[in-house]
Amino acid sequence: MPGILRILLLCSLFPAITLAQSPPKRELRGAWVATYLNIDWPNRSHTPAQQRAAFIAIADHHRATGLNALYVQVRSQCDAMYASTLEPWSADLTGTQGNAPSSPWDPLAFAIEECHKRGMEFHAWINPYRAVGNANNLPGFAASHVAKAHPEWLLSQGTLRVLDPGLPPVRDHISAVIADILHRYDVDGIHFDDYFYPPNAPAGTAPYNDSATFADYPRGFTVKADWRRDNVNLLIQRVYDSVKTIKPWVKFGVSPSGIYRNSTNPDIGSPTGGLEHYTTLYADTKRWLREGWVDYIMPQVYWWIGQPGANYGVIVPWWNNQAAGRHIYIGIAGYKMGDAAAGAGWTDSTQIPRQIRMNRSHANVYGQSVYNTTSMRVNTRKGFRDSLRLFMYAKPALLPAMQWRDSIAPAAPFGLNAVQAGDDVQLFWWHNGDPGDQLNRARQFAVYRSTTPVIDTSSMDQFLAVTPVDSVSYTDTSALPGVTYYYAVTALDRYHNESPRSGLAANLAPTIQGPGNQWLFGDAECGAPLPDYRDSVTVDNPEGVVVTQYPVPGSRVRHHDNVYFIATNAGGKSDTAMLTIGLKDTLPPVFTEVIPSPGLLNTPNNKMVTVALNYTATDCGPVTRTVTVTSNEPDNGNADWQVVDANTVKLRAQRNPLGNGRVYTITVTATDTSGNSSVEKAYVLVPGNKTWTHGQGLAATALPNPTFHQFVLMLVSQRQLPIGIRVYNSAGALVETRQGQAPNSSVTLGSNYLPGIYYIEISQANIRQLLKVIKLGH
Repeated sequence: MPGILRILLLCSLFPAITLAQSPPKRELRGAWVATYLNIDWPNRSHTPAQQRAAFIAIADHHRATGLNALYVQVRSQCDAMYASTLEPWSADLTGTQGNAPSSPWDPLAFAIEECHKRGMEFHAWINPYRAVGNANNLPGFAASHVAKAHPEWLLSQGTLRVLDPGLPPVRDHISAVIADILHRYDVDGIHFDDYFYPPNAPAGTAPYNDSATFADYPRGFTVKADWRRDNVNLLIQRVYDSVKTIKPWVKFGVSPSGIYRNSTNPDIGSPTGGLEHYTTLYADTKRWLREGWVDYIMPQVYWWIGQPGANYGVIVPWWNNQAAGRHIYIGIAGYKMGDAAAGAGWTDSTQIPRQIRMNRSHANVYGQSVYNTTSMRVNTRKGFRDSLRLFMYAKPALLPAMQWRDSIAPAAPFGLNAVQAGDDVQLFWWHNGDPGDQLNRARQFAVYRSTTPVIDTSSMDQFLAVTPVDSVSYTDTSALPGVTYYYAVTALDRYHNESPRSGLAANLAPTIQGPGNQWLFGDAECGAPLPDYRDSVTVDNPEGVVVTQYPVPGSRVRHHDNVYFIATNAGGKSDTAMLTIGLKDTLPPVFTEVIPSPGLLNTPNNKMVTVALNYTATDCGPVTRTVTVTSNEPDNGNADWQVVDANTVKLRAQRNPLGNGRVYTITVTATDTSGNSSVEKAYVLVPGNKTWTHGQGLAATALPNPTFHQFVLMLVSQRQLPIGIRVYNSAGALVETRQGQAPNSSVTLGSNYLPGIYYIEISQANIRQLLKVIKLGH
């Protein structure tokens, strides 16, 4: 119930229009951390460990709010929140000016590091002129403090003591302090506040007197007001030149009071009626912008929208028009929120959200900073910090780029990888660049995320985070379980120029399901061409997923070969599916000719003769072979032959004395595992006493017979079918084979035969004839 009430209260505080506004991709989102009199930090009574812990809490709080820059006061009254040989330790740190911390540490170095760890810029906030906030405290100041070491440098107004801007040694001293900070610390900016010449003296207080300085250093001026402004101009110009020379990437800007001049003429000032820093503080901020002596001006517009005499709604547009190519940021009075005594507008919980929306509506206003830190850390300020955290700053923002400083972006990161780690996603990447090249190296990275493989770096919906300084990894703790995200990273240099994006990375691989095992019809080579099955696979979230098949379509596959499918999304993650190919065998085994040896049993001695069957029967798998024997003459109950195995039979050398001879027909059947069969026949002859010369339309004559040299075999047939010829010697061994002889033709044989008796078998389809010939010589 408390959580529900809190949500309802927040909804009542922040109107619907807050939700509707699209935040800018680039925006300064800052806060001031005041150290003077311990306004925000540190607590002088705390130990160094407690002070460090307190700053970490501040940095965490501001980072959680969505801020990307902190303005931390490091020199409030010519003292130092850091180790310095030029000015004493601040009493706001240790309780006594000039006393070092009780245990050695450097608050400035520590604060810079903690900001950079959180991806925030650190700007060193300096009061250039204020020397003593209250002269009553001067006896407790360190002997090395400028007020005691150089009292001649001071201007007095009531209890306030400031450095005289007209003195060259003062400008030298301030410049030396800033150069010291620049040389020794990795600051991102040097920041001046609104303390220049003292404002108008309160009633009963003598105004400061710088007439002697004016007389000593007039520089040709006759009007003191113009001279005073030029004194400040000299410092501003000198500091900017020093910053650009020592560390060109460090920014320099000033946060003056909110009103430049009061005038209904916009060329002179704004239609207001408050303290004007041009005439009262002698700060010509408009010229600084025009001359390019600053990178930004951040006027402290500490009034509410519609406030009489100092209307936020008219002051901000006026400043927008003064930018002159530089940035305008707006200082916002968070410390006034909820304070009815500060004006009715500050009791309106929507005041600061409306101010930010107004800032965003002006092209030259690049963001805002809130004064002060304490106001953002208490719950009595109309919850304006929650309006920033939950709505106005809910999405991160890059800091605005300063094109006049540098406009060249670093190279794109590469090798981006996403790893799912529980519910979180860890990102890692690489980047080329010399870490020592401060001007061109990548210093931070912007992370983008999408649920599709299309990432638009201009889309705020896809902008996820900015990394800490010098980090090449990021953990996405907002990823939803089971969701595929695509990530890309860009590099940011010190000037916040953004590189092209990296390649994509995905946290999860796509899930792919194959079509199941497949059957193909095998061919005579025991294989088949592989079809393209990619359209048959199923992929979840198929957008941007490429499916590859291996082996590639068209490749030869055999029985039981595996086919793999790889689904790769645009982020480089892959999943694999597999199927197994089965071949349907519709082709019978392949036979070579069955050649019996011997193929002629010339001596009818009634003995069983072993006959070898020479052949091969091949298929894509195992082949079963069976052998059967038949005879053209009656047998003795199959006693005239015996099948020994698939390659051997025994035949009886016997024939009918009255017949033309016995013909044994040997049938070999080869059957594969699919039941496909091939049949080949062979014939073994037992010649009779008669010579077969004709019959069934086939006749053959060998001339001369006997012969000393060769035979001419004359072939005559009534059928136009090819004729085969086999020649056996008297031992039954095959001597010569001729196939495909034309009917009604002649064939020459025997020129290389040895003398002896030969049998010529002539076969045409199922008809066989036998000729006995004699070779007398060689």
